[in-house]
Amino acid sequence: MEDAEGATSDATSRRRRWPLVAGVVLALAVVAGCAALTGRLVHHDAVRLPTIVVGTCLTSPDLATGSSSLRKLGAVDCAKTHDAEVFALRTMGSGDDLATIGWRCLGAAEDLGVGASALDSRSLEVRPLALTDTTPTTGDTVACFVRHSGGTPLRGAVFSTGSSQ
Repeated sequence: MEDAEGATSDATSRRRRWPLVAGVVLALAVVAGCAALTGRLVHHDAVRLPTIVVGTCLTSPDLATGSSSLRKLGAVDCAKTHDAEVFALRTMGSGDDLATIGWRCLGAAEDLGVGASALDSRSLEVRPLALTDTTPTTGDTVACFVRHSGGTPLRGAVFSTGSSQ
């Protein structure tokens, strides 16, 4: 009789564990599904940079908001509405960082006749844009661009004769 009670006890124990095991499996499936969905929503491929030369006008919701990272970047004719205009290219030197390049970009704007006070009076700001999808290092090219500090779109070229905002 002892064997029969032991067998009954094992069967009862297995029946009690079944809902627990099923619950754990279901919970793991839900967590895995959420992780996969979240990964799809927040993962971004490296930005495909358009060909950027001096005079390129850019569109990007991230540039418009002043974000420090980009998820999307496009080039458009400067006669169309755009978020930024590239007015100089700089090369990262040994010991340079983006802040240093930012100061060099401001110097380039001044060399083109648009100094800090002129930029400020038009609510424009100068920023650097690393033309790489990794942290820029010595030898990498950085674009100097101008944008409205409030994110208002630009129309026309800022750095050419007879240009408009």
